[in-house]
Amino acid sequence: MFYTVFSTNDSPFMQWQSDLLEYSWKRAGQEGALIRLVATDDPQNLPTQKYAQCVATRLWDTHPETKDAYPVYNKPASLLEWVFRDRPEGTVLLLDPDCVFRRAIERRVAPGFPASQAWAHFSTDNPDEDNPFGLGERFAFLQDHCARVDLRIDPVMIPTLIHTRDLRKIGARWLELTGIVRENYRDGEGNRAWESDMFAYLAANAEYGLHHEPISLGICTNWEAEDAPDAPIIHYCNAVLNKDGNALFDKHRYKPWTRVDTANESQHASGSELIALLNAHIDNLLGVVSPAALNSHPVWRDGVMEGRVHDDLLLEYPREDKSLWLNHSGKAIWALCDGSRTIGQIGSELSAQFSVDRDSLTAQVQTTAGQLHATGFLDMR
Repeated sequence: MFYTVFSTNDSPFMQWQSDLLEYSWKRAGQEGALIRLVATDDPQNLPTQKYAQCVATRLWDTHPETKDAYPVYNKPASLLEWVFRDRPEGTVLLLDPDCVFRRAIERRVAPGFPASQAWAHFSTDNPDEDNPFGLGERFAFLQDHCARVDLRIDPVMIPTLIHTRDLRKIGARWLELTGIVRENYRDGEGNRAWESDMFAYLAANAEYGLHHEPISLGICTNWEAEDAPDAPIIHYCNAVLNKDGNALFDKHRYKPWTRVDTANESQHASGSELIALLNAHIDNLLGVVSPAALNSHPVWRDGVMEGRVHDDLLLEYPREDKSLWLNHSGKAIWALCDGSRTIGQIGSELSAQFSVDRDSLTAQVQTTAGQLHATGFLDMR
């Protein structure tokens, strides 16, 4: 079995992220079960999702001994409860709620062979007494808490593919080490690290001899494309910035469900894709089809099949049992949606090809591409 799993509490902030993740999961045609672990003290009133199974777990926002308020404790705690109580068996795609799918993931992992996104711009050294697991001298305190600190960790992060048997193996230690890291590690500004659970996860895996294969699985919105080439997941843990460095979208300031302006271009393609997906979800909720942005790059969705009858083109998407006929003009637009051109460039190219006014033809391209995107035949990058 394949499980896509993410951990939340029952707050409104987590709800809109869960809805967007669910929308992208369904749109991508991801196989398996979508599991939302909900840490709550009111398990009889779980949030509702259209496709995701909401599973109640005990609330672990605050460490029971140190009283450290850190909502991310819920991640290892909820996963630990789920894998032992419900006894799932198979591959887990472990995500954070601020992740969305670009496309489906087919890879599966066996016990003992997890794979994760390589942690861009973070590296480890050869471990020694003052440098446990190669994490650096600020983690020297782990010498007092870990039996084997001479093992070099794999610098990886969410998203992660890991077998349920491995989660059962490391889960308790992951949770324990998260508390230890929170109590002892301070960043360069003297603050407790928000990524404490990530460092704890790496150390727990190292202790159990689990080595992750670093792969391209999820790109953060402040990374360059080469940091995670062709990654199937977008992780919007950071704000999406425009070319001038101003925020186009920030999850901490976003008011659901308001459309995000696409007039300014994002610094990174992943940011533009995220905003296009968010706006498409809003349009889907409202039953509105919006024109595609001029600077967006339409690309044929993986799995779409073509059939030709005379001058018309039949598009089929078997995963969602969808089909759509395109006439002559729609077919000409579709042929150029290979991801290499923007909407504006497609309009200009077709205008020259058919000797038609560029502005009116570009508007038609925007409308047609918007419809193809809303109905799930095109992705926007």
